[in-house]
Amino acid sequence: MYIYDCWCAIRASQESKSKLLAVHRLPLAVITRCTTCKDAAACRAGGGTPHAGICPGAANIQCCKGGGSTPTGPGTSKPINTMLTGLADILRGAGLKVVEVAGWKTRGHGVMSSVKGIIVHHTAGPATGDFPSLGVVRDGTSSLSGPLAQLGLGRTGTWFVIAAGRSYHAGSTLDDSIYGNSNAIGIEAEGTGLPATDSGHAHWPEVQYQSYVKGVKALQKAYGVPTARVLGHKEAAVPKGRKIDPNFSMAEFRSKLG
Repeated sequence: MYIYDCWCAIRASQESKSKLLAVHRLPLAVITRCTTCKDAAACRAGGGTPHAGICPGAANIQCCKGGGSTPTGPGTSKPINTMLTGLADILRGAGLKVVEVAGWKTRGHGVMSSVKGIIVHHTAGPATGDFPSLGVVRDGTSSLSGPLAQLGLGRTGTWFVIAAGRSYHAGSTLDDSIYGNSNAIGIEAEGTGLPATDSGHAHWPEVQYQSYVKGVKALQKAYGVPTARVLGHKEAAVPKGRKIDPNFSMAEFRSKLG
């Protein structure tokens, strides 16, 4: 028989085919080769559609039709070259509350080249309200057009899906091939930025902080981003000291990502 690295079919003798059908209780029409098998959430994230078939691995690994390629593991991100239209599904799949901002699936400065990194920010916005910085993150400022991040996070732990495309959040980074706007997801969490500290996270609402951790973990899983590539803007930005966000310990944050 011919075994493919990524397969949803086995080309074999009629006897082997019959055994396969009996085990999986699938009609013969299902036993056809698919070009891609991947995590269902990652399939949707790349603009694809999971469908019935037989793939090796865990139950959530399915045939994926359409969309771009998505990363397959830590440090091995492949080009996506598409809009990240699966973002809302990824976050909802992690049990998080999600608000889809009108027009988000087509909003962006072109497509994402890949997802190799994740950069976490704070907005330095108003002191009250859940996510009062939404308008700025979505539309930008007089000097920088929006979107300024793909995702926003409110003080109540609610996620706002703002853009599926490239967003102007990173600026110059220590490695634009990983952390630049074309290759990293940007998340703007609502916060005043005060106190200006690198220690702990007690000054953040616990529900917001825990949602931040949970959401980033879900994105890591979907896109194959290792924890070492989850950076605060203050860590990714160059020259060093150009940015101070987020105002919590990134070492502590990464320790919670596993």
